Amino acid sequence: MSFDLNHKYWVSTRKEISQLLKKQNRLKKIEPPEKPVSFKIFSELYVLYVELVNKLTFIYHNTFQVQKRAVVRTLVESATQQLMKLKEELKALEISEYVYIDKALIARKLTPRDLVIWRSPQFLYRRPLDVQNILAENTLYMNDEEREEKAAKDWVPMSEAVKLIQAHERARSARVYMANLKYDKKKFMKVYQRKKINYRFTFKPDQAMSIPVKRTMFSADFIKPDESCEDLRRRDDMGDATEDIENLNRLRNNAACKIQTWWRGYRTRKIVKIKKRFKEELYGMKKVRKLKRPNQKENEIQDMYKKEMLKKKLDEDFINLINDERTRLLQVRCPWMMEDISDHIRAWFKEFYDKTENFHPYPPPVKKGTVLVVIDETMNPIDFQQTLGKKPMTKEEKKKQRDKEKQEKKKKKAKLKMIKMKEAKRRKKLRDQGIIDVGYELAASQPIINIEETMQTFAKDWRDIDEYLNKNHDPIVDWVTEEELSKIHQEVRGLVDEYMRVEYELLREALAKDRNEKYKRQKVKYPKEKKKKKKRVPKDMTADRTLESLFQELKDGGIIEDVARKDFDEFIADFNFLSDDTRDEDSLTTLGPAKGDIKMVIQESMLGMGEFDIPKPKSILLIGPLRSGKKLLCQIIASELNAVFMNLSPEKTYKFADDLKYFLHVVLKVAKAFQPTIIYFEEAHRLFWKRVPPEAREIKPKLLGTSINSKILKPLKKQDKIVLIGTSNTPWSAAGGIKKAFQKVLLIPKCDYGTSFLLWLELMTENAPDDMKEHAYSALARVLQAYSSGEITENIRETLNVQRKMRLQTEALDPHEFLECFISKNDPPIFPPEQKIMDKFTKWFGKFNSLQKSRNKFIAQRLAKASKKK
Repeated sequence: MSFDLNHKYWVSTRKEISQLLKKQNRLKKIEPPEKPVSFKIFSELYVLYVELVNKLTFIYHNTFQVQKRAVVRTLVESATQQLMKLKEELKALEISEYVYIDKALIARKLTPRDLVIWRSPQFLYRRPLDVQNILAENTLYMNDEEREEKAAKDWVPMSEAVKLIQAHERARSARVYMANLKYDKKKFMKVYQRKKINYRFTFKPDQAMSIPVKRTMFSADFIKPDESCEDLRRRDDMGDATEDIENLNRLRNNAACKIQTWWRGYRTRKIVKIKKRFKEELYGMKKVRKLKRPNQKENEIQDMYKKEMLKKKLDEDFINLINDERTRLLQVRCPWMMEDISDHIRAWFKEFYDKTENFHPYPPPVKKGTVLVVIDETMNPIDFQQTLGKKPMTKEEKKKQRDKEKQEKKKKKAKLKMIKMKEAKRRKKLRDQGIIDVGYELAASQPIINIEETMQTFAKDWRDIDEYLNKNHDPIVDWVTEEELSKIHQEVRGLVDEYMRVEYELLREALAKDRNEKYKRQKVKYPKEKKKKKKRVPKDMTADRTLESLFQELKDGGIIEDVARKDFDEFIADFNFLSDDTRDEDSLTTLGPAKGDIKMVIQESMLGMGEFDIPKPKSILLIGPLRSGKKLLCQIIASELNAVFMNLSPEKTYKFADDLKYFLHVVLKVAKAFQPTIIYFEEAHRLFWKRVPPEAREIKPKLLGTSINSKILKPLKKQDKIVLIGTSNTPWSAAGGIKKAFQKVLLIPKCDYGTSFLLWLELMTENAPDDMKEHAYSALARVLQAYSSGEITENIRETLNVQRKMRLQTEALDPHEFLECFISKNDPPIFPPEQKIMDKFTKWFGKFNSLQKSRNKFIAQRLAKASKKK
């Protein structure tokens, strides 16, 4: 992205932020609206914040000037936090994990896909350099080509190489033998039935080959005799001296002309067909049915890496600039600064002595010393003169004054608390009636306050700065000088105060001698050092081990697994476009979510795993029927986050049962050091089984069930980029402990028509792009809609194998072949999941998901009221 474009983008985004803030300020003054109006306001604001976050994120990752980047970062983080707040409000109004705001999208001419705010790798959390170096030595995030290159570089034993050569030579001989038999079985059977010569393969190290190895030359003629070529072959084979050369050339020329005629006709027909197809597409008569995936860039990671390196260099230069400027100021300005401070304090002494013939009490360090003099928070000479005639307060009077001040503070706190309680009760009462105080929610939002303050500060500080002229991303040196001067001034003033306090006491002592009064030294109150609470530090059982060795130990034990490079677009699914149009009298959606809606919820849950401080769940449970894409989603999340993938399924952890405490300690230590980290539990219901089947007792499935909440989730902090993800296809077989272990439960919806259509279209055109442009995708999607996405994917892979793709040009694909693959080629036949099972999933989900539980309760109350009216 060019500097000019980024600058224009930033200017336009600033205007949009100012317009958004004006709109919010107007909304802060409105009366609490009804539920439909509140939903409309929040949905419109949500769409605006989605666009704002997308733009600010893009600007942030293309802004290199250090001081400006800090401003944009604050805006991005605050806007994303407000976005998540708005989403929570919409979920509370919708009483569902899935929110449909089609009307707001239509007004902005957007689609549900535009609401996706995940931008990998822009949201990635950057690990420390030493941790990155450890991961770089592993093949954890290599693609297939990089893995092959690394494997090729690895040393291979000589015996393995010899076996490989022998295997290839035997395979080559077998292919030649089968090809010869297919050509002329009788002729070549006689050759291969001859007596075989015994041959023993020998190899001597460091010995050059006596005979150079060449490619295999096939002498067999695979062109069978044809009647049309009899004359040519006969004349070629005659070898007679009286051969007529002219007749031979004439026959050959005629043959060449015929071949050229057929080739030119074929080429012309193909070109005409391509042009006809192009015209039909241009006129809109036919369209190429190919799924287009958005936001795909081949070199996106490389571009991000280059930008990160440039930012790193600019950051280092900025730190060096600060250090150099601080050193220069300490050498050049510090002595004069100390002299100026001391002169100012002496002038303060003189002013009070000239007007009151006394000295103002020296401000103690606990009140920031003589900084009070600078900011005019000390008494003026007139007020100080009035205090001189008063008698000093006794201890009892001081105590009464302190008690009175404490009581006044308590009364103010109690009054504020009562006001807040009344306000909270009022809002709760309105919420129960379906009315939300939009003005209060916006006025009390801290992210909005942060955005307003940041924009005001930017407008004030940058009003005289021309950003367009700074194409080299140089820092503004004057700001660095001012900031360092301020820091040095505060540091130096404390030192000068100590010296001037000595001078102050000498003046007071001399004044006391002149007045023949008793001199009493002023007490100095220093700020108390905050005593650090001694936290109980748990014993580190691996203090003598390096992180690299612990990481390698878990990898060798099969706990840390390699993750293939995948993105959210590989989870092919469509959104629900009908729910918003089918609301009931309470404005609740009556249609369930589509499979594409689950991606939106998961992406929002993963935003807290990125660079910015955004709330996120500590653990997620994905439930759904077999082969519905649960594990694929977990792998996509790990790949998108560039996270370390730890598999703590029972079949992986049962071998660590003897020393479980040590094992969990190592897992948590590595997870925190190498975060972001995904801790994965396959079929998580096994950890909480009500009854363990006899065949599963060997792997001790309930080993970690009791430890998840206390040993893994409890030590995790909010800022830790670690999340537990579990999958389950029979969650009802688990006990109630599964609810405590997983904070968020998500049900993967069944495959709908849109998702099924996209699956058939995408996978079939990927397997055979030239032959699958015109096919009955809609019919396939409608008939086989109930099958899970994994079953459809496997069916396409088996049906469109290499042999079948070779026959596509001569034998068109019949849709019945896919049905036969489900029923005939599998034993037992594969049938779609029954509706009873899906109802079972929905029922269990309604008990364990808080929003769905509230929704079911609300619907039950509504039905009860309706039955009473009847």
